[in-house]
Amino acid sequence: MSSLTSKETIEAKQAFERFAADHGVRIKQYHADNGRFADNAFKQHCSQQQQAITYCGVNAHFQNGIAERAIRDITEAARTMLLHAKARWPSAVHLSLWPYAVRMAVHIHNTVPVLLDGRSRLELFSGTNVGFRMRDNHAFACPVFALQNSLAAGNTRPKWSPRSRLGHNLGPSPNHARNVNLVLNLNTGLVSPQFHCRYDDFFETTKHSERDIVTSANWKQLAGFTKYDGTPTVQDRLSSADQHVIPVGTNLPSSNTEPIEFTQDCVPDDDISISGDSTSSMQVSEGDIAPPLQEPQPTPTAGVSSRGRVRKLSRAMQDSLAQRSFYGDRGMHYMGNRAVLSELEEAEVMYIREHETHLSLQERMRHPIAFHAEMMGDIMYFHQAMQQSDAGEFVKAVIKEINGHIEHKRWKLIKRAEVPEDVDVIPSVWAMRCKRDLTTNEILKYKSRLNLHGGKQVYGMNYFETYAPVVTWFAIRIIIVMATLFTLSLRQIDFVQAYPQAPIETDMYMELPKGIETRHGSSKDHVLMLLSNLYGQKQAGRVWNSYLVEKLRSIGFQPSLIDECVFFRDDVIFIVYVDDGIFLGPNDQSLTNVIREISEAGLDIEDQGHPADYVGVTITKHSNGCIEFTQRALIDAIINDVNIGDAYTKPVPAKATQQLHAFKDSPRFDECNVNFNYRSVTGKLNYLTQTFRSDILFATHQVAKYSSDPRKEHGEAIIYIVRYLKKTRHLGLKFRPNESKGFECYCDSDFAGNWNKDFAQHDPSTAKSRSRWVIFYARCPIIWASKLQSQVALSTTEAEYIAMSMALRDVIPIMELMSEFRERNFKVICTQPQVYCKVFEDNSGALELARLPKLRPRTKHINICYHHFREHIRLGLIKILPISTDDQIADALTKPLSQNTFCRHRKYLCGA
Repeated sequence: MSSLTSKETIEAKQAFERFAADHGVRIKQYHADNGRFADNAFKQHCSQQQQAITYCGVNAHFQNGIAERAIRDITEAARTMLLHAKARWPSAVHLSLWPYAVRMAVHIHNTVPVLLDGRSRLELFSGTNVGFRMRDNHAFACPVFALQNSLAAGNTRPKWSPRSRLGHNLGPSPNHARNVNLVLNLNTGLVSPQFHCRYDDFFETTKHSERDIVTSANWKQLAGFTKYDGTPTVQDRLSSADQHVIPVGTNLPSSNTEPIEFTQDCVPDDDISISGDSTSSMQVSEGDIAPPLQEPQPTPTAGVSSRGRVRKLSRAMQDSLAQRSFYGDRGMHYMGNRAVLSELEEAEVMYIREHETHLSLQERMRHPIAFHAEMMGDIMYFHQAMQQSDAGEFVKAVIKEINGHIEHKRWKLIKRAEVPEDVDVIPSVWAMRCKRDLTTNEILKYKSRLNLHGGKQVYGMNYFETYAPVVTWFAIRIIIVMATLFTLSLRQIDFVQAYPQAPIETDMYMELPKGIETRHGSSKDHVLMLLSNLYGQKQAGRVWNSYLVEKLRSIGFQPSLIDECVFFRDDVIFIVYVDDGIFLGPNDQSLTNVIREISEAGLDIEDQGHPADYVGVTITKHSNGCIEFTQRALIDAIINDVNIGDAYTKPVPAKATQQLHAFKDSPRFDECNVNFNYRSVTGKLNYLTQTFRSDILFATHQVAKYSSDPRKEHGEAIIYIVRYLKKTRHLGLKFRPNESKGFECYCDSDFAGNWNKDFAQHDPSTAKSRSRWVIFYARCPIIWASKLQSQVALSTTEAEYIAMSMALRDVIPIMELMSEFRERNFKVICTQPQVYCKVFEDNSGALELARLPKLRPRTKHINICYHHFREHIRLGLIKILPISTDDQIADALTKPLSQNTFCRHRKYLCGA
């Protein structure tokens, strides 16, 4: 497993999960050893799929004994089958058949009844009784005589032509019925599923007609497993006499004539030598034998009746013909390490992977700063940073990082012999990053962070709990809105090297970082005893959060009961996101005093001023009371990246008549004549969308969906968005507070809006609906989202109801947080003594389903998770109100609209 890359490991994981899904099983947890499965990519993929993962102890593989035993049994069974076939048929069987032997061993391991109740492991896994038919199982690599394709299709052949083809049995086909096996053609080196076969399970034909069988075993050369000089032998022609024509006058060899010998440098790997009774070899020139002729393709009919009518194909004959035409006409691949997949199946796998990637992508897009960094690819390992043109800057950052740890005495250098015997020394890892200006994309700082390799930690020995909370995005936006509405002061602070400020939780020892030497002797003889909470530990975030909460409590702050990262003290609110914090208070002087108290409490912080400077958003308050948020510098940077030199602009961000899909037949984006980075521009567009330009949210989601494999049309869609931004560069997010409005939420869905008849059979996303919602506070938009629903809705009512449920998952926590603000005497806008929300919905079925708990035949299948808000409706905290489709503001976040409709909705979304 260690020889696989992270990508290959994840692909294998996805293949296993598809296999499990086909049998009605969902994987919720993995248990693995500490190898490739401890890789960050594998753990991140498990986290995205909401799957737990546990590990056995280091060098304690017996703790994963079930998997280890199964692997051993399968490996031994595959080795036994392959060696048995090699001993029975040494001239034709090659060790390159190992992947097929392993797959057949897996099939036997899963399907043979071995349990006490007479069931197989596969029946236990799927919960379905399948049964086992011994007659469909045959010896691996045994001789197979498959019926000629023309005879299987119902046609006739010359009287003296062979009726069958010789091949190897490679086990049951994974994509066909249980009585269809994969057969290796010894004449072509190709694999195809065959039904009309006879099997020699005891290899008896290899004894009685050894010469005829041996001379046709050239598939190894055709498949590229052994060297071959390309000169055909007479036996090659004879073995394919049913397909090739030998001209009259050609001198055919007698039965005791040897074939052409291989040259010394082209001897097959298995040193096979073919000898006859004669001592002389026969030389045949290319001119003596005519080139091979293609076998005429049989007509797709069942023949002609006695009256001259063309008979129609039966279902069985159609299936046989479909197999022949598919695997023969399209040209099967040569022997490989994986099973043969049809183009349709590969397309389905491709679309499923892209759909899963899109579902995880839209969640990451809700965190614009992290998503922008991911798209830029600025986070590197040490060796990657040293290969960059600016490696010198990273070296300076490394020196600064090391000196900072030494100055604060965050570790102690000790000899390796002083480490307790039962304690592991954990490796260290460098994480290098370019911190960029989000508006100009210029590099502001080169950062290097020394991390402990958390993947080598063992639960119960050097870590326990790992959960660490972070502030929600709506809390950040609510704080900023409150400051602008009630003329309060804001202050941004940064905790310098936050995690190491906290003490270490348990005794831990770390290897010296790469590139660092010590004057006390060899770095191999010394290790670092950690004294502080270094980055990279599994529990580092939790330890830092606990330490910070303890410090804040010591100076009078109390945590929120709703959001663990929101703190209150008198008339000051403090929110923290890992190592960044924002203060809200009545004036700057009170915030300055609080910051000084935090610094005196022992926390190393940096005052960064107003948060608008930190997030790159310009906040302007106009004379009429309107507050405007703009990012013209970022828009200009995007326009410059795409390099639009002309003055041609667009009135809308996407074509109303075009629906983006994969465009697999179009040229790749990199092959087109373009000069901008697709992923970089997508990251900037998403940052722009999530901060204040909700009018391009849907269009940005569409181009981001295909960022892993962009095509020409996707690049044109980005250019279309940028042309719209060029026309609307002056627009921003305008807040015109209306204290009588309180909370409002507009939610809508586009039922199966991605439906595409050309891809519906492969792409699951075409059957799913899109939800969108906008949440207003005092008529100011604070949250907007457009997401593909995770399940298929069976009606417009269900799609609208799911959209309402998804929207209220954002609304309810905001309501509870604002209620807590009011209880702590902070000014809150509401129209009633209780904070409540109006939800505007344009579907009567969804309205009725939300108000009445009665389940109907067409709605009872909806999961209970979508009924979570009914209690709030019963108490009157949430009101569900109807709204006309024409007035549904959220409609602009779901699909491309006409210019007039789009501009009308944009006025409410952006205030312009």
